[in-house]
Amino acid sequence: MSRKLSAIFLALLCLTPLAAKKRPQVPDSLQRMTLEVNGVPFTMQRVEGGSFIMGATSDQYDPDTYTDKPAHLVFLSPYYIAATEVTNRLWKAVMPDREMLSPSGYPEHPVSYVNWYDAQEFVRRLESLTGLPFRLPTEAEWEFAARGGDKSKHYRFAGGNCADSVGWTYSCAGQWTHPVARKHPNELGLYDLTGNVTEWCHDIYGPYQLSTTPDPQGADTGAYRIVRGGSYDECIANSHLSVRRWHKPETATSYIGFRVALTLPDDPMKQPLAEEPPLTMHVRLKGRKLHFYLVPGVQPYYISDEISASRWKRIMAAEPPKSEHGAAVGMTRQERVRFAEECSRLANKPLTVATIAETDTALQKGVIAPPKRNKRERSTQAVQRSRRTRAKLSPWTELVGFRLSLPDDPVLLQFKGDYNEKRPLRLVFRAK
Repeated sequence: MSRKLSAIFLALLCLTPLAAKKRPQVPDSLQRMTLEVNGVPFTMQRVEGGSFIMGATSDQYDPDTYTDKPAHLVFLSPYYIAATEVTNRLWKAVMPDREMLSPSGYPEHPVSYVNWYDAQEFVRRLESLTGLPFRLPTEAEWEFAARGGDKSKHYRFAGGNCADSVGWTYSCAGQWTHPVARKHPNELGLYDLTGNVTEWCHDIYGPYQLSTTPDPQGADTGAYRIVRGGSYDECIANSHLSVRRWHKPETATSYIGFRVALTLPDDPMKQPLAEEPPLTMHVRLKGRKLHFYLVPGVQPYYISDEISASRWKRIMAAEPPKSEHGAAVGMTRQERVRFAEECSRLANKPLTVATIAETDTALQKGVIAPPKRNKRERSTQAVQRSRRTRAKLSPWTELVGFRLSLPDDPVLLQFKGDYNEKRPLRLVFRAK
């Protein structure tokens, strides 16, 4: 229990520069705005800016997809996004001279058969009619809003973990679109981000990059534009929030529509984004650099390279108990803590020993490479079988004066909290 309390206390002390500053409360009139164009109302929901992990997070992970990897840290400014997809009724109010290919007899259904250029023409005319700078949302803005923004409960779909309760998918839609806002909304009060029609985004398609550029706009060049969200024609397995798709901008089909976004240039609540953190940093310890790598997350941190046997000897003026593939291993917990304290003193930075969870998170996100394994290293089950066999043979071998040694049980070591000492040592840095 004391160890858990210490970890919580340390997390509270080690605040990072990425921690979101508390914003003043936005007036209710600016939280959710209802606008009207030629007698047709539509609603825009405010999304507070902040940081989030975009892509294949643990709640979205699917081993069969690859375009939403790697998960990466994204910073966004405040913006507004439409509570629903653009309907046939709103399309007709803004574009009266444009023939509708989607059935005009269903005014509350989302408009479809619109290509990316049609959507851009719609937002241009909407801006002219309202005097507000409407646009298509970026892919990052779309995903952040779909996840629930700063109110996110980390659902797999937009508003819940059951796709059919929050959106129209292949299993419940009957192979056609449905009126908007008939399913449950997500945490921000947004509808149909899972299902009904997929939605055009502003971005050109490109693979994700491990960068922290604020307000990302997608690739600089390319032949395809991003569409996001499931549709009435998609199965549930392909409708989770991180799924990415792309089409040529001239594509117009029955399952593609769009919703609009808006950024107010004179937003009184808009604050400058936190300075983007470097992806790598280093500290100098007795004339040699130790490299650290950014692990993005709700509480980002930097994790170091493995501590080599030579570095341990240089810092501690003593050989480590063991060395595997050049890394120092086999130290006790107290020895590891003393090493981290000595490194903190030399670097004048708060360095701590990386926990199992912190190391595993860095491995899962691809920040550090998996450790090299000893070919003779055996599994936990193999070690336990060996222990049982030797325990049975010990009484007989002792009759002839030979005593069998029992290998350490890895399960018991983990229960005692000593299992981490068999891992290569890494340090963690959290900027105050």
